[in-house]
Formats: sequence, structure tokens, C-alpha cells
Amino acid sequence: MKPSGGSLSWFPGFLVKLSVFAVLCASLNLVFAGRLRADEFTQVSHYSARMFSFETLTIDTRVGNVRIKGWDEPRVEVEAEKLVRAGSQEKAEKLYDRLQVDLEGEDRGVLLRTIYPPRRPWRPFRGESKLTVNYRIKMPYDANLHLKCVDGDVQISGLRGDQYIRVNYGDVEIDLPSVYRVRSVKARSWLGYVQSNLHGEDNAGFGPKVLYWDPSGEQDIDVRVRMGGIFIYKNQ
Repeated sequence: MKPSGGSLSWFPGFLVKLSVFAVLCASLNLVFAGRLRADEFTQVSHYSARMFSFETLTIDTRVGNVRIKGWDEPRVEVEAEKLVRAGSQEKAEKLYDRLQVDLEGEDRGVLLRTIYPPRRPWRPFRGESKLTVNYRIKMPYDANLHLKCVDGDVQISGLRGDQYIRVNYGDVEIDLPSVYRVRSVKARSWLGYVQSNLHGEDNAGFGPKVLYWDPSGEQDIDVRVRMGGIFIYKNQ
């Protein structure tokens, strides 16, 4: 309500109330954040599969971060961290069992996937925010990678094989071991930002992209992000 007579005597009182409200909101945020941290439980497991050079690792996951590093070994090593939100350790154990990690195949093709409980048609996403799997993966540096992730950040380093990356919500960071081996880079975010030192790209908004082509190279990289950022950097 506008004060009568143009007086601003109400303004200091309004600021005091606003400050008190802000302090209360900050306090509640701290309480809820502490509660969420206290209710998070983790379980770590390890998986391994033999894999040849120039073959393909396919990853299909839903919620969680993925860290991938290339190495000079003929196998895939996976560390899977299940993170669940529950009121007790007993309840967390039940949620662990509902969230499965499956690594299958070997040699010429390996598939890693996260298996969630079946969705109910009337409440398809119920409880999924409580279930997360974070991956740390080592794979042959000269193998190919196909990755799909619904919600999570992806970091890739040391890979010289082809890369096909699809992320709905999250950031993708790719550290190229050698720009001289790269033939093409096609990277686009529907809504977000793109940074790269291939051509000095630094764009934000709708549809930022990176397009790079060198016919003398061998490695092809194709990245699509719906909402999030793409960072691609080259080593000299």
C-alpha cells in the first residue's frame, strides 16, 4: 500500500522485516541442507571387463556424474558409487537393491548400464531423485565411447577414439590428448554455453556450438546437450 503524503517513514521498518525474512530463509536452507547430507548413504562397488583397442564402450545411465579416463590397459575398470537418500541405514540398504549396475560383454563391445526400478504409469518418476549412481571409469585410450546420460555431469580425458555423447541436463567436459588426431568436432547445447580453444569459442544462450574439421585427422567427436554447458580443450 502506498504511504499517504509521500512519506517514506515506513521504508526502514520494511527493510528490517525483509532482513529478518532473509535470515530465516538462510537458516532454513542450512537446516535442510544439513538434513539432506545426513540422510545420504553411499555404497561403492567395482566391475571389470576385458576390452580390445578400437572397440566400443557403451554407457546408458540416468542420474549421476560420469568420469572417464583413457589408459593403456586392455580392459574396462568401473567404480560405481550408489548414492541414496533415506531416513536410516536399513532403508538405504533396500534402496541399494532396487538400483542395479550391469556390465556385460567383453573384447569387441562392452555395455555399462544403470537399471532403475520399473516406472509406474501413474507416477513415472516417483522416488528417482533418491537414487543416483556416480561412475569413475578407466578404458582403453584408443577405444570408442557411446554415452547417454539423463541428468549428470560428464568428464572425459585421454581418449583418442571416437566419442558420441548425449546428455539431457548437465555439463560435458572433454580434454583432448592431441588435437592433431582430431578429424571433426560437432558439439551443440540447446540451451546453455560452449567454451573451446579449438577456435576460441565462448558462446551462451540458445544453440551455441562448436564445429571443427581437419581432413588429416582420425578422431570424430559428436556432443549434444539439451540444457547445460560443453567445454572442449586441446593439448598442444
